[in-house]
Formats: sequence, structure tokens, C-alpha cells
Amino acid sequence: MAKSLRVLELSERIQKSTDDIIAICALLDIPATSRVSCLTDEHAQKIINYYEETT
Repeated sequence: MAKSLRVLELSERIQKSTDDIIAICALLDIPATSRVSCLTDEHAQKIINYYEETT
């Protein structure tokens, strides 16, 4: 079973705001609507990749 990570935990790990991460989730069609929403490892990596590609 894949591990899950909450939006809040990812926010702390990559030093980005939860609001920004939730907005990116909407852009990437990732079902996360709050800071306690769970992300799969794959979704978390997509968000990290998005930040790397846009900075």
C-alpha cells in the first residue's frame, strides 16, 4: 500500500504554503481541498515537480 502524506506535511517539507499547494492540486487535478487532505506519493511528487519546473 502506498504511503500518504497530508498537504500540511508536504507544505512543511518543501517550505510552501498550504494554500499554494491546494491551488496547484486544483491545476493538476489532484483531489485535495484542505490542509489535512491526503496525497499519495505520486501526487506529492507531481506537486514537487511542478514547483521545480516553474521556478
